[in-house]
This record gives sequence, C-alpha cells and structure tokens, in this order.
Amino acid sequence: MKKHSSISKLALVVLLFVGASQAAQAQTIAESMPFSMEEFLWGITLLMGAMLLFLIFVMMRLIQMLNDEKAGIPKKERLTIWEKLLSLRPMSDEEELVMDHTYDGIYELDNPTPPWFNFLFYGTIIIGIIYMVNYHVIGDGRVQENEYAAEMAEWEVKSATYQANQTDLIDETNVKLVTDPALLAEAANIFQAKCVACHGDQAEGKNGPNLTDEYWIHGGELGQVFKTITQGVPEKGMIPWKGLLKPNEIQVMASYILSLQGTLPAGVGKAPEGEKMSGEAPVEEAPTMGSTMNESASLLAK
Repeated sequence: MKKHSSISKLALVVLLFVGASQAAQAQTIAESMPFSMEEFLWGITLLMGAMLLFLIFVMMRLIQMLNDEKAGIPKKERLTIWEKLLSLRPMSDEEELVMDHTYDGIYELDNPTPPWFNFLFYGTIIIGIIYMVNYHVIGDGRVQENEYAAEMAEWEVKSATYQANQTDLIDETNVKLVTDPALLAEAANIFQAKCVACHGDQAEGKNGPNLTDEYWIHGGELGQVFKTITQGVPEKGMIPWKGLLKPNEIQVMASYILSLQGTLPAGVGKAPEGEKMSGEAPVEEAPTMGSTMNESASLLAK
C-alpha cells in the first residue's frame, strides 16, 4: 500500500513538473504570437464550444436512431449532398417514382425539377422582362448603339481638352488665331525688343519687309506666318524662332503680326514686296491659354 502511495506521489510530482514546463513553454509561444493571450483563450473557447455542439448533435442523432430501432421504424436511406441539392428521392422510393410508360424496357422516374433550376429559370424570365422594359420600352438603358454614341461624345470632349493642353503640338496645319489682348500685348513687347531692327518699331519695314500692308513674300495666311516665324528665313537674316519660343507662343506672335494689317496709312513704310494676299483673316480662334509669353520675353531680353 505504501509502495503505491509513493508511486502516486512521484507521478503527481512528475505531472506538476511537466505541467509547469509546458505552461512556461506555452507562455513563451504566446508572447511570440501576433495576438494576445486573451485573444488566444477566446479562440480556444470558441473552438471547444463548436466541438461541444458537434458532439451534442452526434449524440442526439444516435439517440434518435436507437429510439427508431426500438420502435421498429425502418432506417431511412441517407441522401448525398448532391441528391439533396437536386431534390432527388432515395432509391428505396424508386417503385413509387416509376412512371407508367416505358420504351424498349427503359423506365422513367418521376423526379421533381430541382429548386435551383426553377429559381434560375423563372429568374431569367423576370430579368428578361426588366431588361426589355428598361432598354426597349422606357429607353433608360444603354443599348449598344446608344452606348457607342455616349462613348464617342465622351472621347471628343477628352480629345478637345487634351489638344487644348498640348500646346507643343501646334504647327502650321492646326494653328488658330489668338485675340486675347493680354497675350497680344506680350507679343508686342517681344516684337519691340527683338524685331524692330529689321521690321521697324511700327512694323513699317526696314531690312525686313513691311508687315502692315497686304503684300507677303512667304504667304500671309496664319499658318504661313507661323511657319515663317518657326523656320525663319536664314538667307535674309531672319533666325528660326522655334528654339526660342514655344509653339503656342509663336501662335500668339503670328496672330499679333496679322493684327498689324492696315495700321499704317497707304504709302507709309517700305514699298510692298511679294504678292498681294486676298481673302479674310482666319476666323477660328484659339482658346484663352493665359499669360504664357512673359517667360520667353525675359529669356529673349537676356
């Protein structure tokens, strides 16, 4: 008896030692975990609760099966999950499901239509009616033609905005007339600083041609004037301005030069050169781009 008591005490000491070491190890693991001990204990509690509910469910099923067996109730055939989804009857009810007609010894079972199929079938009918009313009766929905038209209109707006902001893409083919007085005044300042030596302070012409009459050597249309300023006329001493002015700034300068037409009385200034240009000035105006010439004016003044 004493021997068994000593063994029990030794076993108790060993269990306490193992339990203490395991508790210390668990504490170390818990400290390295990304969650707190309280969260860990809550998780263990929920897991044990779920296991307890599962065991209660299994026990209740076993008790029901034992009671049915004692009462002589035949055991029901269990259906698979697929059979439940398809609402199929068990094979034990096959004799009740056999339909009257046969073909070549083949029998047909009267299984009901699966609920999910009925749901999809009637659901598509309802969606089809809503679609037809919304798109073809009321007209609020976008059919492909309306959607295409809306997308094209949106693209045109975005394209116009992009083109307006991409001033570096301006050339003689798409240049537009500028009428903003502030921009034209800035172009006049640059003209007075850099162009009067050849064209005169009133653009009456000196070494360069008269810019106030109707005669032009390289063309008097807006695009032609833009090209002349951009590329210059090196053989006549006019430098290319494309490296000193941005395209939108050259657009303003060309517009300023065209605004000088008729500012001097007939017979005043240098004699006409080139060919007389007929027709009206361009009517398409550029959108206001704000004051953009100050930076170039200060650059050219250096």
